[in-house]
Amino acid sequence: MNVDRIDAIPEHDPVLVTDDDLDDLSSFTGMSRSACLDRLRGYCAGELAEAWRRAHPVTSEAILAFYQSTDLYIWALMQWHAGTARRAYREALEYVVEHYPAHAGWRLVYDFGSGVGTDALFLSSHGYDVTLVDVDSPAFRFARHRFKRRGQTARFVESISTLPKPDGFYDVIVCFDVFEHLLDPLGAAKQLIAALRGGGLIVQQGSFVDEGHHPCHLARGVQRFGGLKWHIHLAGLGLRHLTGMVYCKGSPVQRFIQVGRYWLWRMTGFWLLRVSG
Repeated sequence: MNVDRIDAIPEHDPVLVTDDDLDDLSSFTGMSRSACLDRLRGYCAGELAEAWRRAHPVTSEAILAFYQSTDLYIWALMQWHAGTARRAYREALEYVVEHYPAHAGWRLVYDFGSGVGTDALFLSSHGYDVTLVDVDSPAFRFARHRFKRRGQTARFVESISTLPKPDGFYDVIVCFDVFEHLLDPLGAAKQLIAALRGGGLIVQQGSFVDEGHHPCHLARGVQRFGGLKWHIHLAGLGLRHLTGMVYCKGSPVQRFIQVGRYWLWRMTGFWLLRVSG
């Protein structure tokens, strides 16, 4: 396979992989621990990009079918999660655990696009009641396997749509690196926020960038929401930025202020960086 080692930089080396991670992979794949570690170290993001270009999914159904069919996301996500480049994601979840602990009324978590379950495992280990949501795929089956092997409990919901369909209200919603894969990222964000209770948190990252290495980051989303624009659109949905990747569904007054900032930007192109309220 002729793929470029676009990720052959120290930040993408799986230096933070744990013995539990390797046991998860070995028991799921039937490979030895050393073979799993070699596969993690040797995985190249170009493999997934090439598979995407071959499949060339355009419709929502075709996109779902692609994610349901490939096991490359297991290696892609496990490598990414064990690299130092993902530090900001870990810090966001650590912030939630420190400032919004489960025992203080932030127990219910909805992890949309949960992938291999790394973040859900972390939150579950800190007492949160986590619902993992993703398409039925090798990666999602691996997430189930990881929870079972480690003796941790969670609820797993198989999604049959690229839009979330939460079945209740949640204290915390996690959505990392999902929006850029969707045909309607703003519609997905609206449905997630609607399922967030007043004062609840959404911990999210929309990576609306593609330098040619991530064709699964859909072009129209990259064009519409790249740079600061995704953050501004989240404000337009009434979210207040707390820190890093953490946003809050604030009081009605706070939501009104956020929406006002958004419409000022729409009319003038001027974005107010700070507003009290």
